[in-house]
Amino acid sequence: MKVQGGRPVRKNNWKPDRNDYWARSQDEIRLDKLDPGRGYRHLVTINQLRAVIHMLPDWDEVAIGLDAIALAPGRSPVEGLYFTGFGVIDICAWPRRLWDHAAVASHVAAHRELLDRLGVDYRRNHHGYEIRWTEAQARAYQLLHILPHELGHHHDLITSSRKRSIGRGESYAEEYANRALDELWPLYVNKFDV
Repeated sequence: MKVQGGRPVRKNNWKPDRNDYWARSQDEIRLDKLDPGRGYRHLVTINQLRAVIHMLPDWDEVAIGLDAIALAPGRSPVEGLYFTGFGVIDICAWPRRLWDHAAVASHVAAHRELLDRLGVDYRRNHHGYEIRWTEAQARAYQLLHILPHELGHHHDLITSSRKRSIGRGESYAEEYANRALDELWPLYVNKFDV
């Protein structure tokens, strides 16, 4: 720093930090854990995330162009996000209360097979459905469905002809997640509690 009139003067050096995965492409995929935010908590640890990544089918292919996977702040009702153009996936923190008292019927219908496989207790109520998650079931849902779903969006982008947009959308990401689940399930239950 330069001193002028007895005060330090900041230089105009605005180079982005090389570890900032929002500003620069990374040499390796960064795994990051951010503050979950008020009313939320992370159910997944970095070590659990790393273990599941190594179990993922076609990881070497889908990891191309991916810069980071972040355990991000909660954004109810959003469960995960893929940021096109940045190569960043967010797995959103879970609400502090595990049970969801007003789940939308279409969400339950779309994920019924996975909920049944995980042994999640869900029942109709006057708001739609009440889903009674255990911590292990919610963690498995995030690792076995949310992560592969967001990776499905990334795979959609990197396999598209223009590589600029995710043209096949939600249906492609869901199909990708369901295919990954079939391969991940036996490996996951062998390593983790459900």
